[in-house]
Amino acid sequence: MNQRGFATLEVILMVMVIGILASIAVPRFTSVTTAANTAKIQADLSTIDTAIAVYYMEHGSYPQNFPNDLSEYLQDATSIEPPSGKVFIRGTSDKEEKDIPKNAKYEFSDDKSRAVLKIDGTAKMAGDFTMQKSAKE
Repeated sequence: MNQRGFATLEVILMVMVIGILASIAVPRFTSVTTAANTAKIQADLSTIDTAIAVYYMEHGSYPQNFPNDLSEYLQDATSIEPPSGKVFIRGTSDKEEKDIPKNAKYEFSDDKSRAVLKIDGTAKMAGDFTMQKSAKE
């Protein structure tokens, strides 16, 4: 009976090739996840801003209770939450990536006219998020 398997050198070469491919793919995957989180936050904040504008046009004042006052204008308003993980933010240090904590919530701005996401005590609006790192490294 003549059985043949992989030689030790072939196994080592295959492990090296897989390692090289993984070292290329993993950073790209994390960048894509960060971009997806950023896009979701931008879309959520823009949608909430639109609902606030419609509420203002119909009632003549800004909503006071988020998200209950907007439940008529947003589908599943009480379940809108930002993703946890990294996002790209304009004008921040450490390569413009910030972590969103798991308990983060969307809120009204101080004047109730916009939706914001508070990160490290700072209110960020939809325009504060960017889809990529800046080239100033």
